[in-house]
Amino acid sequence: MVTPSSITDSKKFDKVHSKLLDHRKNAPLMITAHRGQWREYPENSLGAIKEAIKDGAEIVEIDVMLTADGVPVLMHDTTVDRTTNGTGKVSDFTLAEIKELRLKEGLGGKTTKLTDYTVPTLEEAMLAAKDRVIVNLDKGWKIREEMYDVLVKTDTVDHGLFKGSPNVEEAAEFMAKDPEILYMHIINDNTADTVDTFPGRQPVAYEIVFNDLKDPQIQQEKVQQIQKNSRVFVNVMWYGLAGKYTDEASLRDVNLGWKAVTDLGANILQTDNVEAMDYWRDGGNMKFWDAQKGNQTVRVQAEDYLPGGQGVGYYDLDPNRNDPSDADWVDVADRTGAIVVNSNQEGEWAKYEVNIPKSGLYKISGRVSASVAPAGTIRLEWDGDFSEEIEVENTTGTDAYERQEWDYRYLKKGTHTYTVHITAPSFHQLDYIQFDLKK
Repeated sequence: MVTPSSITDSKKFDKVHSKLLDHRKNAPLMITAHRGQWREYPENSLGAIKEAIKDGAEIVEIDVMLTADGVPVLMHDTTVDRTTNGTGKVSDFTLAEIKELRLKEGLGGKTTKLTDYTVPTLEEAMLAAKDRVIVNLDKGWKIREEMYDVLVKTDTVDHGLFKGSPNVEEAAEFMAKDPEILYMHIINDNTADTVDTFPGRQPVAYEIVFNDLKDPQIQQEKVQQIQKNSRVFVNVMWYGLAGKYTDEASLRDVNLGWKAVTDLGANILQTDNVEAMDYWRDGGNMKFWDAQKGNQTVRVQAEDYLPGGQGVGYYDLDPNRNDPSDADWVDVADRTGAIVVNSNQEGEWAKYEVNIPKSGLYKISGRVSASVAPAGTIRLEWDGDFSEEIEVENTTGTDAYERQEWDYRYLKKGTHTYTVHITAPSFHQLDYIQFDLKK
């Protein structure tokens, strides 16, 4: 039954589809959500797909595998171990068996909590995306025929973005079977010369993977050659996909990531930070992303600890056991563009200074990542006054950062010194501490 809402949705999708086919040099940026919005729902779940659309993505990337009885389902790994409460290869489960499993939160992991979400079929995913978004079909080139059959059944052939790095003849043959098939060709150092060699219809996009700006596939001439017929797709999730231009580098300074890549000619970016990228794309000043405007938010980077023994050392809440000879050093690391303090050990501490611009009650939070639970505990010290013990929550990935509420404290205008103490074995990375004036 055709309803007014379905007609409206169809018109919205037509705009998204037309946008994908717009390959002009200054074509508007499109956002691809990597495995959906996994920060709020399990990766590759129906919830993650729907939330990614809500958060501003025009393309949602999913990963597709076949069950033992030949049904395409959403799963990144060849096994179900990381993301579900099951064990074993996807290909060893029937659809009925894999549907008995439950997905874990976020990116999964051994100690991650279970949800009520189950493993979706590709058919369920395409119906969730229908008339709303393009679907980037990853991991599935070898099962393209099975995926195509699902898209035909759900009337979503023009929604699915097939991708791979096969030889040109194989890709061209697949595209030729249906004019609605959308195909994206992956190129690297060794396959840059395949651009513009497709007979007849060209790929709607090329996914460029590069380590260095000297690589042939990212040279200006090559990018311009792609733009004659196709869009330029770049991944910005971690190092090695687009050099060092990553999401985390972008959150520090867009010139270190998103802006630099778009200046190179990329006009589709695949990200793990959909909301932040959408905010920036809409003209938002990243200084105020996840922060209050004006002078009501202050951030202190974890690597900016105070000098004096490198600002680190051994600390024990029992003064009779406090032994300065056990001093250790803060471990500062660059993780995919985020500069963090990691490898935190029980008893270590680091001292910081914060300049408070206005007196008031402040919410204190830390932007952290952790791939296990428990992820350790900390305490904040203010001139001998300790906070309650704070448990660091599992974010389901060592590079999956989120801001977690730690404490509330009334702070007068001026400079304050505080110390972060590690009070239990800790397996987290600290990016920064944030102070938000409570309104």
